[in-house]
Amino acid sequence: MAVTVIVQWKWAQGRLESERSGVLAKQRAVVAELGPRWFPLRDRIERWTIELAKDPFTDVVETEILKGWSFRDKPGIYLRLDADQATSAEAIRKAANDSLRDGFTACLFTVENKNQLSGKECKLTRDCAFGEICNELDRCAPPAQPYNLRVAYRSLRILSEDWVREVQDASGELRLRAFTSFFEDAVRDDIPIAVDLLARAQYFAVVLDETPPNFQVPAGTSKSEALRAVPHASRVGIWRLSDNKLVLRIRRAPEVELKMAGAQLDERVVNAQKRQALSCALANAVRDAMGDTQAGVVPIAP
Repeated sequence: MAVTVIVQWKWAQGRLESERSGVLAKQRAVVAELGPRWFPLRDRIERWTIELAKDPFTDVVETEILKGWSFRDKPGIYLRLDADQATSAEAIRKAANDSLRDGFTACLFTVENKNQLSGKECKLTRDCAFGEICNELDRCAPPAQPYNLRVAYRSLRILSEDWVREVQDASGELRLRAFTSFFEDAVRDDIPIAVDLLARAQYFAVVLDETPPNFQVPAGTSKSEALRAVPHASRVGIWRLSDNKLVLRIRRAPEVELKMAGAQLDERVVNAQKRQALSCALANAVRDAMGDTQAGVVPIAP
């Protein structure tokens, strides 16, 4: 019996290692094909984000370039973080999990997007119809512009060294099978869409929110969510990807006043409206810096 147990264990281990080697070999092939396209872009974006977070800060607005190249209606890449999260590439990748398209993107960019909450709930892109992705809101929808870098990180995670280490450390058959399934889903569903969106992107836009002095995070609320509901300074950077040109860099601290009518709203609803109003005001500050005479605060419905 002891010999039988040992033989079965060795056979199971051999099968496990064979499956591990197989998925890692496939992963190396994907890295060889897509790495030269993704890694340089990722590294540039992360470097620019870190540089934007550093002091001292001076405004840059390339007015003449922006007159002839209106990025607002073009495909691009977007990221929003707290400024103190932009300290390293690893920190940015982790913090990107909280990046959401919001009032800033709605008020600055003019690309027509389908309502990102209108589709069915999902966990994977394979749950969605052809041409849709499982977005950052866990809903099926056509990819929105600008493309949230959070989704790109998720879609291309199998190219990362962290993912390889997790596969190497997976100790059980079920755990390894989950990694294999994730790999197959990414290659079949997510990566083709991500690669196309990244290839078509013409700019990278990032917003870094600064934490004001004595800021307190209310219980039950994330720091990022709470921060964006109060007046604070934000840094905005926009780079043209074709030549790595910084076309806009500003720091603004917009304030808004919401005038409510009718019944008293739930505090969470009020805070959500404050976040959207402040984000929209920041977008209008960008438009104003660009010389857009139509920039103005968009009223938030009660």
